[in-house]
Amino acid sequence: RLLHISWKRMRPWRKKPLWVVLQEDCGQQINTSEVELHQRSPRTQQDNNDTTAADADDTGEGAFSLEYPDDDDDHQQLEEEHQQHQQTQTHNIHDSLPSRHLSLFDLVSIGVGGTIGSGIFVLNGLIANSYAGPATFISWIVSGIAALLSGCCYAELSGRIPTAGSSYAYAFVALGELPAYITAFMLTLEFLLSGSAVARSWGDKVVEWLRVELSVSEEFLSMLQPYGINLMACFISIVTTLLVLWGVRESKLVTDFFTWVKVFLVIFMTVGGFTLFNPANMTPLVPPEFGAAGVLRGSISSFFGYLGFDAVCCVAGEAINPERNLPLSIVITLCFVTFLYIAAAISLVGMQYYQDISPESGFPEAFKANNVEWAAQLTAAGEVATLPVVVLISIIIQPRLQFAMANDGLIPEWFGEMKNGAMFAGVLMTIFATFVPFSALDDFVSAGILVAFTITNCSLVVMRCESVNHRLEKLLAMFNLSSFFTCMMLSHVGHVGWIFTPLPLFIAWKISHTCPPTSFGNTQTQLYRHEKYFTTPMVPYVPCLGMFVNYFLIAQLSIFGIGCLLVYACVAVALYFAYGSCKVTTRGWEVRQYSQVDAKDGRVIHSDAVIT
Repeated sequence: RLLHISWKRMRPWRKKPLWVVLQEDCGQQINTSEVELHQRSPRTQQDNNDTTAADADDTGEGAFSLEYPDDDDDHQQLEEEHQQHQQTQTHNIHDSLPSRHLSLFDLVSIGVGGTIGSGIFVLNGLIANSYAGPATFISWIVSGIAALLSGCCYAELSGRIPTAGSSYAYAFVALGELPAYITAFMLTLEFLLSGSAVARSWGDKVVEWLRVELSVSEEFLSMLQPYGINLMACFISIVTTLLVLWGVRESKLVTDFFTWVKVFLVIFMTVGGFTLFNPANMTPLVPPEFGAAGVLRGSISSFFGYLGFDAVCCVAGEAINPERNLPLSIVITLCFVTFLYIAAAISLVGMQYYQDISPESGFPEAFKANNVEWAAQLTAAGEVATLPVVVLISIIIQPRLQFAMANDGLIPEWFGEMKNGAMFAGVLMTIFATFVPFSALDDFVSAGILVAFTITNCSLVVMRCESVNHRLEKLLAMFNLSSFFTCMMLSHVGHVGWIFTPLPLFIAWKISHTCPPTSFGNTQTQLYRHEKYFTTPMVPYVPCLGMFVNYFLIAQLSIFGIGCLLVYACVAVALYFAYGSCKVTTRGWEVRQYSQVDAKDGRVIHSDAVIT
């Protein structure tokens, strides 16, 4: 029987209870010292103990089952171990993770700074020239709506689970250890590898800017990129890492400053474009050689301009008033960025005919075509000056993810120190940016980010819908498989793929009708200090539609990129079973299951299960 219980405790779908997440919050909303213990008779304890294993598969709580203590001494010993663990855990958290210091302005700066980049400077020109023409702004509207589907899920989960880790934390609570571990690996693609790719792209842009604008000799430029080694990427990676190691306050100020310098640069380009606006360039709105299919293809490309808004969620543990500010910052980021993208798209195609727009450097070349050389030079220099903020945000976010995993025991405790995590992430980013050409890995990174979005959407459905006998989990698995298969058929077979679209639609309808809405986390208790939270509308349809959109975007990527992602996921699973499943910290999770929390100050005032 002990072996049976031990196996259940090591199952990879063991979930992290909500009360544990809230207790790990820097505010310590839950005070375990004020819990009233309900004593049970030995016979009642034994009866409950006998039924625990039998009911485990139905209730999902078997992963946290423990033998009931036979006497008061064992009970007291377990209580002492629990209190000691919580004190140690609280001490580590307060020593490593900074206090809540990020205002709404700071959060929006992180979101906007991490999102605006190639979308403005590269994608607008590429989409206008190759896919949609003057209808580029329509592509941005469509992709903005698609991004908002996942954004709503992030907004709700970030407010209700305001802790470091973003999608990793949500997956741990909703889906279990192994899904959370895989999600963390996907987020590493978004923050670490994506930041490395931006650093390398910045290095290439610096060399090009020196060649075109300053007419630097080729001999000197070849010294900056010897044998494919990008020295400028190495330089910016080292500088941003040192800035993060310098201090939280300093890196926050630099992030805020360069983010809004970038925003003002975009506003300058947009306003400058409107001053040169020629209405004749807007006709035909949808060029016949592209058609509606081209506008849709443009929206697929433009969606990747929204990647990065979820960086806000990874600093949730440092946000002031997270229940309000986190959802608000995500919504503001998406709406503000969408407005900038749409305005910039109209401005660009208005000042230059779409067939003449440069797909690599849209605005600078458009200003040159209109004989405004100083604006072209300012735009090119501004892009070089402000793009590193994306690298800085990446190196700020990645240690927070590592901290969350180390706090759970899934990676070594050494990563729980923020400076250690920043140093490790900075060294890896520098190596990747300096030596690895990312042109062949772009699809691999993009697919990983979209998988993280999909897991977040799944997490919200699990937290908001009732599951009996794991029916919800089974339906979600079927929905994900059918959506991926349908989207692959649509992308690689053609119109035949439309035959399979009713299947995911039917499964989404089945989830809605057989898994009714319930209180957040499938509990009958309220574990939160406030009653008002951002709530995603039309659950499960909005999250399911977001998942389908993500799979459709994944299906547009290369088979090589998708294959790399599958191999990468297998490596994550192997590392989980080799290290994470053996080291995960669960001491104290099994001791209490709270049923009522004071909504005013978070004090536990009742407990109906001492040991489950």
